[in-house]
Amino acid sequence: MSAHSQTGDHPPAARIRLLGTAGARFVVARQLRYSAGTWLELGDTQILLDPGPGTLTRARRARPPLAPEKLTGILLSHKHLDHSTDVNIMLEAMAEGGRRPRGTLVAPSDALEGEDPVILRYVRSFPHRIEVWQEGMPVEFDGFTATPVRHRHGVETYGLVLASTVGRLGFVVDGRMDQELPEKYAGCQLLVLNTVRREWTPDVDHLSLPEALELIQQVNPRLAVLTHFGMTMLRAGPRRLADQASEKLGIPVLAATDGMTLESSRWTQDC
Repeated sequence: MSAHSQTGDHPPAARIRLLGTAGARFVVARQLRYSAGTWLELGDTQILLDPGPGTLTRARRARPPLAPEKLTGILLSHKHLDHSTDVNIMLEAMAEGGRRPRGTLVAPSDALEGEDPVILRYVRSFPHRIEVWQEGMPVEFDGFTATPVRHRHGVETYGLVLASTVGRLGFVVDGRMDQELPEKYAGCQLLVLNTVRREWTPDVDHLSLPEALELIQQVNPRLAVLTHFGMTMLRAGPRRLADQASEKLGIPVLAATDGMTLESSRWTQDC
């Protein structure tokens, strides 16, 4: 059954805004690309994924501006700084300065507990609900479910599969290539992949471009988007690499740019 047929001819609008596309320390530290998070609008539900440095500023300066106080939830894939620096201020902003607690926070356990948590205790009263990711256990929101996919990374890390009326959306976050990933992201019409390196190197816990293309080929989404670029990707030219990938795979592949907006029609054309 198609995504459209489940809800009639006019499913709720869906939009993804990539506020930042920086990956790896040097690109983030130099702000060669912005390092803000990804803002998802699925019908009336608004979700923020991985609020890295500058997320609040980029949200407020977007055109039209994005309102943190309208967020339904904030999802954290892992606690590294380029993904979590703005999580506390975004929780506070979601709750209108803490005056109106609301929304949901979902994060790995080590972002909340242990020796080095990144979510401050005083902001934990701001969301109505705090959930801890458990692999394969979906978290329910109004209009979609978010199912975490465990990734091999330096800290506890989860990619996401979002199931909604506009199909299955996969967010392949930081981590090494794993032979189980294609099965876990199977059926995703949209696949967004953090692609830090141009070439594979054994000592980096991130996808390289060849690994990202292998994953795209096996999952076979309607649209794939490369993002979270490190220096080697920027030097090689992400748009050129994406164009080459599209030609090679026969699957539309885009290179994300800061502020890029993806409408659901991009991955539901044949529904």
